[in-house]
Amino acid sequence: MKKSLTLITTAAVALTMLSSTAMANTTKTTSDYKDLTNVEAGLKTKLDTLLAKGIFEGVSEDSFGISQNMTRAQFAKVASLVFGLKVDATIQTSSFTDVHSDDPANGWAIPYIEAAKKAGLIDGMTDTTFAPGENVTVGQLDTVFLKGLGKTVNTTGTPWFADAVNQAKDANIHPADKAGDAVATRADLVVGAYGSLPTSPSVENKQVSIASVQASGDQVVKVTLDKAVDTSKATLTLSKEGSVISTNTTWSTDNNSATLTLTGDVKMTNGSYTVTLGGLDSSSVKTATGTFTAGTSSTTSNYTYFTPESYELTSVIDSGLTNSATGTNGSATKADAEDPTLSKFAKEVEITVTNSSGEEVSTPGLIQTITSSNPNVVKVAVSSDHKGYILGDKVGTATISVTYTTISGDVKQISIPVNVKNEAFTAQSVEARDTSITAYATVTNGVYSSQFNAFEEMDLKVTDNYGTEYEQNEIAKYNFALNTYFITEDISGDPANGPVGTVAIDKSGNVQITGNVTKFTLIFSSFNDKRAYADVTVRKQ
Repeated sequence: MKKSLTLITTAAVALTMLSSTAMANTTKTTSDYKDLTNVEAGLKTKLDTLLAKGIFEGVSEDSFGISQNMTRAQFAKVASLVFGLKVDATIQTSSFTDVHSDDPANGWAIPYIEAAKKAGLIDGMTDTTFAPGENVTVGQLDTVFLKGLGKTVNTTGTPWFADAVNQAKDANIHPADKAGDAVATRADLVVGAYGSLPTSPSVENKQVSIASVQASGDQVVKVTLDKAVDTSKATLTLSKEGSVISTNTTWSTDNNSATLTLTGDVKMTNGSYTVTLGGLDSSSVKTATGTFTAGTSSTTSNYTYFTPESYELTSVIDSGLTNSATGTNGSATKADAEDPTLSKFAKEVEITVTNSSGEEVSTPGLIQTITSSNPNVVKVAVSSDHKGYILGDKVGTATISVTYTTISGDVKQISIPVNVKNEAFTAQSVEARDTSITAYATVTNGVYSSQFNAFEEMDLKVTDNYGTEYEQNEIAKYNFALNTYFITEDISGDPANGPVGTVAIDKSGNVQITGNVTKFTLIFSSFNDKRAYADVTVRKQ
């Protein structure tokens, strides 16, 4: 079965009814259709509601066609009406070559198909064909209606519709005793459409709110929403006292939380901060702001010393994650991954110093000692240059006590709570800062070959879901946690030189080009499908 139905998020499509565009002069009820006489009462109630709103009509004057299969043309109309799309009834020419106004079976659907396509609701089967008479599956219906209800649907499982079916059952929009790959009937569409109405008991409040904001260190802010959003539209802005602070945003895979990382060397100082949700239609947002207080400070000899109010880490030792650090193929060793002063999983306990004018003052390492109230939860260490680091061992909470020396030589102590969570590391964003690579080939025994390191030549950067950045070969060292990989596409050679050669890439990112290869596309990807691309051109030396 093809799964070619897609839905834009409810941030872009309001769930309001345009019943005036579909209402006939006389509204029919289920009693007007002979084939609904023996339909169970619950389904009749749903259908009467949909008929009254002009969302459905019969296949003839006295037949509804309740047991008939659902076609893509029929679904385009119902989806357009359920999700309140603007339908221009004057459109009689389709952008698809297989939909014609003189087609008695499907020509009527052109305005709905075009409205659904324009909104991004339903794709064509190809770039030029729509297949208006083709059947729709139950899994496709579930997926469309769930997304319309603001749910995030995972289609990467096996079968692809498994998550949609499970969620649809919980939301009471999945037809009973139907498999996801079964062909949908008009009765199935009634169940899903009714359950997706704004007045349906199964529909939750569709307005999104910022549920929580929390600083994690002095450069990272964690933001949680109460619903998933369209991350291609949603924005999160960090500000302090009305001044916007530049950040990079990385969204979680479920699209309902994000990490804001302050750019460059900018760090949060003590005070009140605000995170604002934007980019969405105002009617779809209930609470657009969240506030938090960052850090604590003390002033000595005209200098202010700021430390974060709390830290958030993830369990990397007790969870078994560091057991995968084998030290082979460019990977970090287990010892390094579990050493707070060396591990990328660790966070530095930073002390920011400002003068009486509020300007940051560059200082050497100030930390003398760090102790953890529970070393089994949080490991701590101080490096030889007096910088302090913390690393999550297992899930729980602990308090770290930090002793530091001020510029004037005074000794200060501060306590900071640390929360260690059971949250896996993921590559929330990947970036190639060089997208055009030239590889020079040498000749050995008449065979051309070339080699380069993709991490370095693409100048790759990965940001994880805790805001930590991994540059170039650091990615290979911690790939046991980040789970990234390389693939190639569109390998081509010189037709005059015979068969196309090969491109191989090992776990360390070393690219080996052998034989007749003139160009190819190198793709760097994470398992949650974040991707970066580079075009590679091979030249003879």
